[in-house]
Amino acid sequence: MKHLKYFILAFVFASLFAACTNKKQPVKTERLVRLVSVENLGGHSNALYPGKTEASETSNVAFRVAGTLDKVYVNVGDKVSAGQVIALMDDRDYQTQLKAIEAEYQQIKAECERIIALYEDNGTSQNNYDKARYGLEQITAKYNHAKDQVADCKLRAPFSGYVQTVLHESHETVGAGMPIVSLFAAKGVEVKIFVSSSEYLQSEKFDRFTATFDVTGDKTYNLQLLGIAKKANANQLYEVKLLLEDPDGHITPGMTAMVEISYKNDGEQQLFIPNNSFFNDGNATYVFVYDSAAGTVRKTLITPERLMKGGMVVATGLKEGQQVVASGVHHLIDGEQVKPMTEKIGY
Repeated sequence: MKHLKYFILAFVFASLFAACTNKKQPVKTERLVRLVSVENLGGHSNALYPGKTEASETSNVAFRVAGTLDKVYVNVGDKVSAGQVIALMDDRDYQTQLKAIEAEYQQIKAECERIIALYEDNGTSQNNYDKARYGLEQITAKYNHAKDQVADCKLRAPFSGYVQTVLHESHETVGAGMPIVSLFAAKGVEVKIFVSSSEYLQSEKFDRFTATFDVTGDKTYNLQLLGIAKKANANQLYEVKLLLEDPDGHITPGMTAMVEISYKNDGEQQLFIPNNSFFNDGNATYVFVYDSAAGTVRKTLITPERLMKGGMVVATGLKEGQQVVASGVHHLIDGEQVKPMTEKIGY
């Protein structure tokens, strides 16, 4: 009986050992990755930048004289023509002043003309003639100034355009030079974009500029380069101003745009990769380059240069023909074993 007990225990332990021995070990699987080949643009490329439209000419229009606003004739959004009266100031005091000066002017003018006539007939001295001539010039200037002040009580649009802001209303007292209405020109819409320092250094290669707007569908507008700022802003970006050559009335200040810059074909090697193939680690940018011999991915430092159409990015730090991981890069680690799913891209 004792031997039977030992036999049963030995059988149970043997069975458990066999079960543990036959248990399947976990199979290590390789991550499946999509690869793309680094390709060369062959010297021709373009870049895309978000931009915003603004008026090429704006003006805060103000009276040259102080007084009380009698009437503001325009509202925000109104279209105005060059020379159109847009506001009127109460000119009562200036009219009274003009009448007083005009009476003085007529009196002095008659006296001076009499003395000048006498001098021409040798009837008075040179000194009297000079006094009369200077006195006439002085009162004439004073009289013209009084007339100008009355005329300046009418505020006129300096150019054709649209009312952007009305800053003061009727019956308010305003000072000379205080803006009353803000206008922007009807023609000449500018587009402003910002480029990186690397793009700024290549600005001599800029060849052609075009823009598209969400509100106009697929229509493309030509742009003319107006200028590039020589100093970077706080974000280390350089301002580029472009003139919309034919806004056709559909494009107004304040709209967003996508600006495409085409570069001159100088034959220089320019390599591009998808924008979802790189990732940031600290202040640097990397991609995972596939090592076909080892079947692993290698973390490689790159420098993105500019965004192109189709989500492609021109970058330095790679070689033509290398294969990089095109998606899921945030789930990989340096040196990881992967299984490639190769896909060729084009531009």
